[in-house]
Amino acid sequence: MNDIIPGDARTAMYIVGVVEIVAGILVAFLPRLGGLVVAAWLLGIIVSLVSVGGYLDIALRDFGLLVAALALSFLAAGQGYGWLRRRS
Repeated sequence: MNDIIPGDARTAMYIVGVVEIVAGILVAFLPRLGGLVVAAWLLGIIVSLVSVGGYLDIALRDFGLLVAALALSFLAAGQGYGWLRRRS
């Protein structure tokens, strides 16, 4: 990890922690925006896991979480069930 990122891995993990705390606060207070931020963050994690290889089970779990984050965002926007009904 130290060879890939500028700085050291400890600082990178602190930054990741701050991003995840901010995402959690966004989900709590602005779920429509927070759900999209969490979905984008999870997509980045999934791409990272798939590109490294060997962690496809964790990538699949994170994909499920990504779908749940998008569902939260759609429901918070008031598009949940109506959006599903229009499709069928």
